[in-house]
Amino acid sequence: MRAFPDIWSGSVLDVGCRSRQLKDSLPKDTTDYLGVDLYPPADVVANLGTGLPFDAASCDTVVALDVLEHTDDIHNSFAELCRVARNHILFGIPNLYELTLRKRFFFGQCISGKYGLPVNPPMDRHRWIFSFREAENFTHAMATKCGFAVAGEGCLIGPRRSVLGVRHLVNVFPNLLSPSYVALLQRKGMNLSWRPERTLSHQATLPE
Repeated sequence: MRAFPDIWSGSVLDVGCRSRQLKDSLPKDTTDYLGVDLYPPADVVANLGTGLPFDAASCDTVVALDVLEHTDDIHNSFAELCRVARNHILFGIPNLYELTLRKRFFFGQCISGKYGLPVNPPMDRHRWIFSFREAENFTHAMATKCGFAVAGEGCLIGPRRSVLGVRHLVNVFPNLLSPSYVALLQRKGMNLSWRPERTLSHQATLPE
């Protein structure tokens, strides 16, 4: 939240809201929260992949944290976030080229419960495997197509990688050391009033 302090006003649409945890982190006097997901306790049950039940440019800020990689058509899903956002989009997607995941794959271990070949059909899975740099290039290209600009982006890291020297290494080698890519998009024509630092901590961008 502290990384992007100026976007939390007006209507906030939390796509893939899960337990609606983001709501507790928002300023109650300046925001109107609405959570969307495939299942309750979402305020609205809907599927990003098949279209959101909202008018174009109807939500001031749209949030989608670890959501796009779950969709079959990530390009149309990205465009759908842009369609309903009036001002800003904040989203995060995982980097599957990160070091700890490479080690698991090398030793024949499951890299995540969202991948692999389970005996019973899972309720949900990740559909895409990509690196930090691929996520970055995809975001810039799609944002331009959809009338948005990248106002801020960075590596999402935890406390152990927040030490100054390690943070520098994460910035230099994001494919290897950053677990996630995070970006803030702003509709073109709006003034970019701030530029956050490149490396973001969990505490700065996600609710606890």
